[in-house]
Amino acid sequence: EILTKIIKFCICSAIGQSFIFYTIANFEPLVCTTVTTTRKIFSVLLSIFLKGHALNTQGWAGIGVACLGILGELEEKYSKSKKKAA
Repeated sequence: EILTKIIKFCICSAIGQSFIFYTIANFEPLVCTTVTTTRKIFSVLLSIFLKGHALNTQGWAGIGVACLGILGELEEKYSKSKKKAA
């Protein structure tokens, strides 16, 4: 039973690493960082809302700062692409 779980974990890890390598190879590392951070934020939020886990004020502040960082990156990228088009 434990061996089956270990093998499943290894397969999932290998697939995840493949996606990370693909993202870095075909896009820029900042895109990979943004995707990874966004995934982690959604994982925490799903854990809170679906499993009923609690988060203190400092935790919510951390999620807020992470979201603001991602939105800042998106805004910067959008404004750069808008300037190139003009």
